[in-house]
Amino acid sequence: MAEKLHRWLFQPFDIAALAVYRMLFGLLMCVGSLRFMAQGWVDRLFVEPTFHFKYWGFGWVQVPEATGLYLLYGGIAISALMVALGAFYRVAIIAFWCLFTYAELMDVSTYLNHYYLVSLQALILCFLSPHRAWSIDAWRRPAIAASTLPAWQTYWLRFQVGLLYFYAGLAKLEPDWLLHAQPLNIWLPAHAGLPLLGPFLGQPWVHYAFSWFAFFFDTFIIAFMLWRRTRLMAFAVILVFHLFTHLFFNIGLFPLIMVFGVLNYFEPDWPRRWLPWLRGTPSASARPAPGWTLRSAVFASVVAGFCLLQFMLPLRHWLYPGTVLWHEQGMRFSWRVMLREKSGALDYRVVQANGDVLLVSPHAYLTLQQYREMSAQPDLILQLAHHIRDDYNARGVGPVQVYA
Repeated sequence: MAEKLHRWLFQPFDIAALAVYRMLFGLLMCVGSLRFMAQGWVDRLFVEPTFHFKYWGFGWVQVPEATGLYLLYGGIAISALMVALGAFYRVAIIAFWCLFTYAELMDVSTYLNHYYLVSLQALILCFLSPHRAWSIDAWRRPAIAASTLPAWQTYWLRFQVGLLYFYAGLAKLEPDWLLHAQPLNIWLPAHAGLPLLGPFLGQPWVHYAFSWFAFFFDTFIIAFMLWRRTRLMAFAVILVFHLFTHLFFNIGLFPLIMVFGVLNYFEPDWPRRWLPWLRGTPSASARPAPGWTLRSAVFASVVAGFCLLQFMLPLRHWLYPGTVLWHEQGMRFSWRVMLREKSGALDYRVVQANGDVLLVSPHAYLTLQQYREMSAQPDLILQLAHHIRDDYNARGVGPVQVYA
């Protein structure tokens, strides 16, 4: 059994698919970082706010001054471009992962599922070798060039993308989504002005059709990508699905991230067959290891532990009573994608030691974007309450009690 598992994990796969994925991933992240700066989001999300929400356990992550922020995002763009080119790949991908992950940890209110996915994909790429073909590294050092890589490198990336689709579908197995077409019956009518499709988007049957289609799509699309006979058809459906999500929802680079990730479900030599100009073969081939060694067994155990953690993490909301869409405990990092529409309004009451009560608006501490995120997420409401308490205590007004 152990040897059969080894042969399955270490069978040689054509490097072409991973080499192309490296290029696409790096270019997309480079363009995304430049776009982030050009759109003014660095200033809007990190420079303008005077307070930043912290992730549990990452309170030490600080937001640099404006110059440091632009250096940070410039570093993300440069390292991503180096990944795409395969230039000093190992250093570049580790630098990209560190810089990108740091940027995403600076403020909880900027959390997006696809940012989390990018961080995970970059972490995985730190341990892969897609730079051994069609790269500056392979040109500089012909000795590292290879035409194949062990199959586990492809499997690992497939697992991460497949997990997202599966849990995104499982999360839709809810009455609100399937029986009430919520929140699509709120979102879709807002696009009634679109040509051709617009007049249909206000129809209730369309909301239900989209809800059920999205459920079946997310839950089963990877199964169809794994079956060779349905793969091309499934990929066409993926393209159409993500085209519609791009048209209807402001979700940035997410559709492209998913489309590029799904390409790894095709046969590993697909670039050589589909893209004639990439048919050049490196000078050396990677040879599968003869059997398990202590090093490979330990590494395989670590990867298996990582995959198990990723599988279990989205289920943690079952540890908390109530509905996750309300209490939000276990909402992040669980691939519950585009599931709820929430808004809130609140003020804080600051009770001084003498009993006097002050009414404090969150807008005194937050930007509009932060307020919108905070007002619907209980842990952020609590975090701001603690900050207001500390602020008043620092002014010499305390001790105070703060209520939302």
